[in-house]
Amino acid sequence: MTKKPDQQIQGYCEKCEAPVFLNSSDDQYGNTVITLNCWNGHYKWINIEGIESNLPMDREGEVSASLVKRISFFKIS
Repeated sequence: MTKKPDQQIQGYCEKCEAPVFLNSSDDQYGNTVITLNCWNGHYKWINIEGIESNLPMDREGEVSASLVKRISFFKIS
């Protein structure tokens, strides 16, 4: 079940100046996932409820550059 996002602007992204929104949804395992992010995919923070906090973090997956190079839209007629 997907929860409705909070449509109030919580601020603006430091990277791209897009509006930042608070979103809440459920993942495939039933955990509640709460994020604060802009619409371009830059995350301020992510909180996953139901995950054990004492598990070791995998630092190898971290990247410093943005993974999204370009987003474009087109009209389907």
